[in-house]
Amino acid sequence: MEAKEKAKFYFGIIVAILAFSIIAVGFVVVFVRYRKGLLLKQQQLFRQDFLHKQELLAINIESAEAEKISIAKDIHDEIGSIFSTLSLSINQLKPGTILEPEVFNTSNKLIEMGISSVRRIARSLAPFELELLGLQQALESHFETITKLSDLVINFNCSEDLVRLKPTAELAIYRIMQELTSNCIKYARAKNVSISFEKKEDTLFISYSDDGAGSDLLPNSKKKGIGLKNIESRVLILDGKVQFVSSLGAGFKCNINIPNLKNILHD
Repeated sequence: MEAKEKAKFYFGIIVAILAFSIIAVGFVVVFVRYRKGLLLKQQQLFRQDFLHKQELLAINIESAEAEKISIAKDIHDEIGSIFSTLSLSINQLKPGTILEPEVFNTSNKLIEMGISSVRRIARSLAPFELELLGLQQALESHFETITKLSDLVINFNCSEDLVRLKPTAELAIYRIMQELTSNCIKYARAKNVSISFEKKEDTLFISYSDDGAGSDLLPNSKKKGIGLKNIESRVLILDGKVQFVSSLGAGFKCNINIPNLKNILHD
């Protein structure tokens, strides 16, 4: 009996060890599969993020090229036409002839138009207020102009005077604000806009909100078009993060965080 009991005892131990081993192997298999699935998901997310950044950079390049084409077209169509007409006006003058007041007035108006066009094109490249006065005053001037020319009321608030940033950084933020206000005027039918700039430690927080019609920002929505992607591309250049919050009939919000301001401070 003792031999049989010992055999049963050892058999029970062996069965228990085998059962524990099977359970342990099962846990290992499940854990390995979970890790593989997690790694695959991380790789997919990384690839999606990489492709999204590639798309934003491509949009940024496309936008820059579109701006160049637009400027070249303005120069060709406006300034070229003005100076061609001015040349015809001047060619009417012959040595020894008396300058007719009509010819003088026409030539003078054409010169004034040429100067105005050059200023407008130069302003579209880089607003002179931005270089001379800085981002804060340039934005104040831009918002004041919008308020005068439309029914839109813009409440612009800075928690403290904005520090001077590198010209490329200030221009990027200025263009972002232009894009947001332009979209608001064109599509939102808003009455009020609130914009705030707040600096905390080494991070700049920019908040934009309006009471307009809002839009559908679902991933497959066509409303998230070139304008918002252009904003994303400019924020990407600043190593920042942007979040859009909106729904139909509920206005539009844009929150931007730009960390590490010390890296983009004006030299």
